[in-house]
This record gives sequence, C-alpha cells and structure tokens, in this order.
Amino acid sequence: MGALTVFCLLTSSFSHSSPALANGQLLSFSPDGLFELRRLPAEPGERGEARKELEITLRGRVIYRWTSAIGATSLFWSPDSRYLAINEAPGDRGDQLRLFALDPVKSTVTPLREPNGIKLRSEVESRHGSFLSRVDRVSLRAMDWREGRLWCKVSGIFTPKRQSGVHVPFHHLWVLQVNGAADPVLTEEWTLSDPKEQAYRDSGSQ
Repeated sequence: MGALTVFCLLTSSFSHSSPALANGQLLSFSPDGLFELRRLPAEPGERGEARKELEITLRGRVIYRWTSAIGATSLFWSPDSRYLAINEAPGDRGDQLRLFALDPVKSTVTPLREPNGIKLRSEVESRHGSFLSRVDRVSLRAMDWREGRLWCKVSGIFTPKRQSGVHVPFHHLWVLQVNGAADPVLTEEWTLSDPKEQAYRDSGSQ
C-alpha cells in the first residue's frame, strides 16, 4: 500500500475532529454517532513525561478510560460502529495497536487487544523466525476496516544470529477477524516488499 493511500487513511480517520472542549478534546465519533473518543491531559509519568487520558463515551457518558504516553496517532471505527482500532506511539516495546469491542445495549467497552511488544515479537518469531535469525524490532498498526475485518501492517527488523551487524527490514499485511468480545483471529497474511528498502549493515561490521 503506497504512501499516498496510507496518508488518505490516516486523514480520514480524523475527519470528525474538533477543537478542545471543556471536558476534553473530541477526536472522533463513531459512524452511528453514539460513541465518542476524547483526549484530556493526564498526570505526568514517573520521569516527568507528558501523558494523555483517552476516554470512550456513549451518549456523552464515559464508559472506558485509559492513560496513554501520547494519545491516539490514528484511529479507525468499524463501519457498524461496534469496534474501534487505535494506533498509539510505539514506545520502547514497539507495539502500537489497541482494539475495542463496543456494545451500546450493555453500555460496555471490551479491550480485545492492548499494545504488547514482547508478545507481538514472540508471535512474529513463531511464524517467520528460525534458529538462524531473531526479531530485533516489530510494530503493528491498523490501516483499515474491510468487509468486517481489520487490516494491519506488521513492520520490523530481522537479524541473522551469526551476523549481528546485519539488519533485514520486513513488512507483512495481517487481516484480523473480530467476533464480539472474543480475541481477534489472524485469518490472512501476505508479505509486502519495498524495493527501496534493503538490508543494511552496521558501520564497521564485517
């Protein structure tokens, strides 16, 4: 998927943004208009870094809230307004994706996925790694909802264990099937290639 397409997706995800409000900044609302995502300042972290509070509201009432290092960088509502995918900053552990199931009848928000770089790296290594290589870095970002499934991009770097100074970028397209409050299931995967991005070697490595 080209850079222009990705830019359009990210732009459309914030098409309903608005200025700051008394009870936080409205970032976006669901297609059916029932749910909203808002951002507010949060208490600084242990190292004094600025953080954000994100909250999901239903008909104006807060039903879920969490603290984020930076807040949402992009977000995607499912067309039926029953799921919300949020990309946050990667942070130290790399993973970026949060996924929620929304139920307007029960007034509940169920987290289906939280950023976990260690778990994501283990999953990628189990699918593509070997005793000859390891995953140094990996991130997962939502890109779009299509036919009720969430399309995501997995990016990272492999390093051959016998050539620690060599780094091989990789990109995969993952399609996640979501069903209610159950864990999302990886149903399809493709390898993406970028001819401009080649393996590279640390300076001074032989």
